[in-house]
Amino acid sequence: MIEDPPRIMMMTGPVEVSPRVLRAMSTRVTYHTRPDFIGLYEEMLQNLQTIWKTKNDMVVLHGEGIVGVEASIASMIEPGEKVIISTPGVFGNWFAQLVETHQGVPVLVEGDLRKSTKVDAVKEAIERNSEASLLIAVHVETVCSVTNHIHEICALAKEKGIPTAVDAIASIAGQDVRTDEWNIDLNIGTGQHCLSCPPGLTPVSVSKFAWERMEKKKRPLRNSYLSFLDMKDTWMKAKFFPYTPMITEVYAMSEACKEILEEGLDRVFARHHSAAEAARKGLEGLGLELFVIDKEDAADTVTTFLLPEKIQDTQLLNALVANHGVLLGGGYRELKGRIMRLGHSGYAATVPNVVASVVALGTELRSMGFKCNPSDAVAAIAGA
Repeated sequence: MIEDPPRIMMMTGPVEVSPRVLRAMSTRVTYHTRPDFIGLYEEMLQNLQTIWKTKNDMVVLHGEGIVGVEASIASMIEPGEKVIISTPGVFGNWFAQLVETHQGVPVLVEGDLRKSTKVDAVKEAIERNSEASLLIAVHVETVCSVTNHIHEICALAKEKGIPTAVDAIASIAGQDVRTDEWNIDLNIGTGQHCLSCPPGLTPVSVSKFAWERMEKKKRPLRNSYLSFLDMKDTWMKAKFFPYTPMITEVYAMSEACKEILEEGLDRVFARHHSAAEAARKGLEGLGLELFVIDKEDAADTVTTFLLPEKIQDTQLLNALVANHGVLLGGGYRELKGRIMRLGHSGYAATVPNVVASVVALGTELRSMGFKCNPSDAVAAIAGA
């Protein structure tokens, strides 16, 4: 038996890590106050600014992406203040729970999970709650593969002086995200999606406006693992950390940033788009229905499709792994058992990976009684 059989991990996150990044992780651990580590960390922050398309400060939180969302909420709101959440569904409900945990009042904008958030609905929510202390939006919905119109949503918030926090976790370094141009005050990414790092670090860009709002709170968030201000007072002012950084993960993210910038952002975006187009064409070639109704709103980092009737998701996912070494994702929470997710993020976002995944999917679906032909999917991808 092969000890470590080949596989294709086409998940939404964590994603496949490149060999170059894996090698960087094997670098000997150093002490985090050493000049060589400080220099590497500074260079990483500059490269993150380039990827984020911002001149704002970069803060790297130590934890998975949701720590960036919770830190943004905890740092920006007072008890009893409103937070407009412009994304419906799984993440909107999760963010609402985080707002309530920090004694805020969530204002959820309702919508259709199969479509991008209606900008007019966000505008109405802003006009009805112009005193809100924060607006949270998601750029790419990992759960349903919808891309939202962040530039329009953030422009509406800016008109009313409401700070914005954007979950760009599933898009940044895979789709074009323009932090400064789109007026994003807190732009939250993470390592384990398009940056192709292992889970562990969450970069967030922080605008001058966001810093001011954090500092003007009656009780600014300090002495906390979630505190942006602690990082400002330590790293930005004196080049030391408020706690021990995850050194090996810093090595990984530093190398991943270099790899992305050497390829070039525009080429990275084009590669993701090509993979996404292949996924959409291939899945439809199998006779499957894409979950996102309007293709112009479909994400370039993950594609979702409806499960055919009488197909059990867990059985299908397990068969794909066992028989083909292909890892796809199932539906989450209210979409569990209804959809499946084909991720094409970061290092794994290539057309050959998508072709192999779609062919494996078609083979297993056909064996389960769904009428499809994997060769039709390949022909659809090739444009034949």
